[in-house]
Amino acid sequence: MRIREKGKIAVVIAISLLLIGFFLSIYITLDEEIPGNAVVVVTSEDNLYHSIHFDHICVSGKTAQTMTLSEARGNGYQPHKHCQELGYFRGNRRFLFHHVLSKLGFPVNSRWDKNGNWLW
Repeated sequence: MRIREKGKIAVVIAISLLLIGFFLSIYITLDEEIPGNAVVVVTSEDNLYHSIHFDHICVSGKTAQTMTLSEARGNGYQPHKHCQELGYFRGNRRFLFHHVLSKLGFPVNSRWDKNGNWLW
């Protein structure tokens, strides 16, 4: 075999692997995780953190303040079960290639922006 033929074969194999990888990434999905810099509402009376879109009954009669999720977890706050059941702390389900694009800095549909603000 000539060197040119080997080069052509290598290019065809590389392109084929990229295409196969792309189509497989459509079938692999990942759940977006809430970032540590997302702002949450904490209630010190019950040591729970809530989504900023909480139901009023969750914080009624309690002292509420805001902090980042990583601060809340670091201070021992636990997620409120009602907010978890409503899916407030779950992000979007994305294809693997969307996840890779987001890691490369391309904008993709997300529940939170890069500063931790909720995008509802």
